[in-house]
Amino acid sequence: SATGNISGVTTLTLQNVGGTATLSGDVDVTTLAVGNTVANLAFTGNGSTVTNDIDFANDGTLTLGASGGTQTYNGGLDTSGVGSTVTLNGTIATSNDAVTFGAVTLGSATTIDTNASNTTGDIAIGAVTGGSNNLTLTTGDNVANSDITASGAISGLGNLTLADVGGTATFSANVAAAALSADSTVANIAFTGGTNSFSGAASFSNDGTLNLGNASGDTFAFNGGVTESTTGTVTLASAISSSDDAISFGAVTLGANTTIDTNATTTSTADLTIGAVTGGSNTLTLSTE
Repeated sequence: SATGNISGVTTLTLQNVGGTATLSGDVDVTTLAVGNTVANLAFTGNGSTVTNDIDFANDGTLTLGASGGTQTYNGGLDTSGVGSTVTLNGTIATSNDAVTFGAVTLGSATTIDTNASNTTGDIAIGAVTGGSNNLTLTTGDNVANSDITASGAISGLGNLTLADVGGTATFSANVAAAALSADSTVANIAFTGGTNSFSGAASFSNDGTLNLGNASGDTFAFNGGVTESTTGTVTLASAISSSDDAISFGAVTLGANTTIDTNATTTSTADLTIGAVTGGSNTLTLSTE
């Protein structure tokens, strides 16, 4: 274990560690090398900075960051080669560098921010086990094609916030979260997983396109209601519901047969509002009670 700060080191190499290597101080190095002869690594120091790209390859667990802290990886990072559970905490940032995560667990509220200034600063992430913690994903506002690709199922998440996404944020597997928000600094959003549920309010005001589903069997349960004011084309291809909560869409295009149902049990809370509909020869079913 190294509890103190580490600075002025060009290359820090961890090798042949059968237990857990713990670096809990502020670690500032040019190169960090962690190979498969290392079992577990807890790299938790607030303020830590790694200049070059780091591909974590240890064959045990990996913990990055501390609750409320910030770590910066100025060459990007890749944890997809880690052998066991990867736990994230605090803010994980880069300076316009790609980050690639496999499956991760959130140990506390987590922000992933690539500070993208061109197409280099993408985020790729696998399955997320939320532990009721919040997740914020951000690349760069108005930076075209700075994308977010979430390919794994997201479960047990607190609030999901999309912030400053210049490209497309794509969620291709099931998503279960509390509140969902995407404001006008987000371009395009696509949720195409089969089963999606949000227990809190959902709000879309992104300035690009929005896709909710890609097949009539896809489901979205917005159990705190949903408000959409997206600037670009909104495509619905799913069964969308709430539990006595208002649903509000502007103009929409149907990509498949679509159902919208607020399951109203009161007289005033579960209204359904929709603008112009471009049907594409698909069916649309609207229901409140």
